[in-house]
Amino acid sequence: MLTRSAVVAFAVSCLFLQPAIAEDASAGWQIPDDPAVALREPDRFAWSLFRALTWPVDLNAREADPALPYGADGPVVFQAWALADAVYLDGGQKPPAWADMESQTVLELDGTDGPRQLALLRDVPPTPPGTEGHQVDEVRMNRAAFDYIREHGLYSVDGQQRVYYEGRNLAFPPDAIEIKAVWRPIADADRARYHWSEFRDTASGEMLLYGLTALHVMSKVLPRWHWATFEHVDNPFRHGIHDEGWLNRSRDSLACPTDNLSCNLAPSGIGLEGTRWKNYRLRGSQIDFTDDFGNPVILANSELETGFQTTASCMSCHVRSTIGPNINAAASFEFGPDNAAHPLSAPVASRLPVFAVGPDGRITSFHGTPDPAEFVVKGTEGPYPATYSMLDYVWSLSRAKPEP
Repeated sequence: MLTRSAVVAFAVSCLFLQPAIAEDASAGWQIPDDPAVALREPDRFAWSLFRALTWPVDLNAREADPALPYGADGPVVFQAWALADAVYLDGGQKPPAWADMESQTVLELDGTDGPRQLALLRDVPPTPPGTEGHQVDEVRMNRAAFDYIREHGLYSVDGQQRVYYEGRNLAFPPDAIEIKAVWRPIADADRARYHWSEFRDTASGEMLLYGLTALHVMSKVLPRWHWATFEHVDNPFRHGIHDEGWLNRSRDSLACPTDNLSCNLAPSGIGLEGTRWKNYRLRGSQIDFTDDFGNPVILANSELETGFQTTASCMSCHVRSTIGPNINAAASFEFGPDNAAHPLSAPVASRLPVFAVGPDGRITSFHGTPDPAEFVVKGTEGPYPATYSMLDYVWSLSRAKPEP
């Protein structure tokens, strides 16, 4: 794990290499890759990344189409990336190469990587927000992240376990990006205000209109990633079991004056005007565990962290993406007619928990600087304790399945 001094040194070296960072001179469809901008102006970098990932896409190339104007109808860049359920296959199978994967822009509402509000469509009791099992969202990754997972065998639990037992360190490439997206049903009259897509209900075959309401982006442009989260301007005014408004103030130094960073406006001059994307807001960006005063940085998306917004921190949560030793159920030495079989079974990989879970099932997120003691494998405490292996902040890896 990098120390704060290491990050500062990294930033200083970048500054000597970059003559100016005040303005992003790249075309709007180009994904930004300047670590100096990400460090010095994380909100500006966040909006540049947002604009690039929401540019109309050439589905054949699975990249931005510069010939199309920003805000045009149709799928955008992140929608052509690999879905998590197409990467972490049953049986821990190796996914096909990027060029052989079909671009899935029309999702099936079958409870996998479809919109997390599936319970709003059918008479299914929803899992209360803020409890385990509530988090279901669309997760996608770009080619750099996909290729790294595929080439290093991280698509299966067994491959991740080899990282632990071989003592390897993981480091995704600087151009790796993952996103989480949340969609909700919208009326046809709302098409002009939302980026929309159609989803197929596998139960009825009906095509349903959904609007994008939240987009969370993590970019490996920095060693500990750059984090940014966006929401639709309507989100604070929704009412229902999955809604609680914005419990934390937004922070956007690009759109807002320095004395009012929660102005709840979209930035001007970056091409959002006249498009549906002007209705989206940056809730904040994150590049460190704490602020200059040592206070934990809290960053939450009301759609993705419903029920635990006030304790959410992207970095403090994702740093817990780990793999540990195999664990088995407690041994049984009972024999007899009722316990004749003692079959072999695959051991289960251990990981640090995502949440702190209360007795009633309510969850809170970890925030602030990580506690090194929590990374020690229980039962190995002492002069030479075993520690969990970090998976470079990538929680999608926990979706991997064991090999047969």
